[in-house]
Amino acid sequence: MAEMVNRFCRSFLVESVFLMIVGILLIIMPGFSTVTLSFLISMSLIVVGIYKLINSIVRRDEIEKFWLQMIIALLLIITGIYMTMYPLYNLLVLTMGVALYFILDGINYITMSVQSRKIMKYWWMGILSAIVQFILAFIIIYGMPGTALVTVGILLGINLIFGGIAMLSVYASSICQRDY
Repeated sequence: MAEMVNRFCRSFLVESVFLMIVGILLIIMPGFSTVTLSFLISMSLIVVGIYKLINSIVRRDEIEKFWLQMIIALLLIITGIYMTMYPLYNLLVLTMGVALYFILDGINYITMSVQSRKIMKYWWMGILSAIVQFILAFIIIYGMPGTALVTVGILLGINLIFGGIAMLSVYASSICQRDY
């Protein structure tokens, strides 16, 4: 773990600053960022579905059950169109997805922090970040559906800021920071 941190320590600084800037932007414009993210996800489903459909048609001789690939592609396209036509549904699904992300990322931060407690001075910042993520997930789950429009933008912004702070603590603890 120490070798990995020292090898990539400068990237920790860049990533931490980037995460904090994006987090601040998400908090400043929560409704816009939530709707934009929702729209991007639905458009991505449509584009991936079209690609899979074309790919399954072109490669139908190479793929054993190409019709299964076509069904998956059509489901992606239909889901993307549905989510574009009914953005409230998309916002609810996106909001629950963000809650799940916070829970899983919090578990990841705890694991990383516990593994690095002997080599990092500020290892406890990862635990703090995980606690914040669990609280944010709780707020999302119990605030549904009324808070779906701004929830994702604000809470994702807060999460990115705390993630950036945790990454900055990794950089501050690393050996390469002292090389300057």
